[in-house]
Amino acid sequence: MNLNRTLPLAFVILAPCLVSAQTQAGAMREKPAGPQWLAPDAAAEKTLQDALADARSSHKRLAVMYSGSWCDLCEEITTTVHGDPELMALADHYRPVSITVDRAALDPFAAGIHGKVPDRNAALITVLDSDGMVVSAIFGPRLLDAGHVSAAKFKAIFKEFTLGAPAEEVLTSSLPALATSNKLGWVEFRADWCGWCHRMEDFFQKTAAAPIMAKYFTVIPVDTEKNEGAEKMSHRLGSPKGIDGIPWFAVVDAKGNVLATSEGPKGNIGFPDSDVEVAHFFSILKKTAPAMTQADIQTLKNALTEINKKK
Repeated sequence: MNLNRTLPLAFVILAPCLVSAQTQAGAMREKPAGPQWLAPDAAAEKTLQDALADARSSHKRLAVMYSGSWCDLCEEITTTVHGDPELMALADHYRPVSITVDRAALDPFAAGIHGKVPDRNAALITVLDSDGMVVSAIFGPRLLDAGHVSAAKFKAIFKEFTLGAPAEEVLTSSLPALATSNKLGWVEFRADWCGWCHRMEDFFQKTAAAPIMAKYFTVIPVDTEKNEGAEKMSHRLGSPKGIDGIPWFAVVDAKGNVLATSEGPKGNIGFPDSDVEVAHFFSILKKTAPAMTQADIQTLKNALTEINKKK
């Protein structure tokens, strides 16, 4: 099924060696006109622009912590991060910056990213991608465990949003193994939050279809949030709209040539569950793995039916 949805606002990051910009305050899917940050004055804007450029060049994400007298968790957040070596190591994958703002300016910005800064346990941290778009936002209460900032929760979030290799590098580095194994690459665009993507993963790994698919294909996963350049690469491989529905996949040979994609008669089939989607899915298999027997095909059909019954 083709899944259209916006990225979740889950959370993120923070604090080692914060670059402080003291400010005075008196804010798949259509992107905003500019970066999603709050810059109350020109000095804050320059700090954020410089930090984003540095994050981009060092292949990191930008983490912005908003602070002020209203932020009763900011000091504890900083202490928690600096007090845990493992957490500090994870935080090094981000380019942190701190912006001081008044609460009156912060609230409209928070509403714009679908959140609300609470009156107690107040804090806001945002994580931005290379275009300056928010991929995660965390409000204070989400970091708490038994009333205190939790290092364990921080670690889980850092790990979730740490960037992997660029998408093109993921694909290119996988091609030599395809030539050696005499298999085709199943380049699959996915995300951790995508339920249909997990169904595809189960199909390849946990059903009777697994040994059959593994005989012909090697899955090359591309995370739409962690492997930068994923959307551009999906266009190159044949997705007319980029990543506005996942899973989206393309079958490639050892030279990276596209042999088939999940673009069916009615658009991306994702993980197939309708008759039209299933028909396109098996047309891909017939084209790219003609040696599959009729018994193999029936096993795959049964596996699809089994997974879709569980939804």
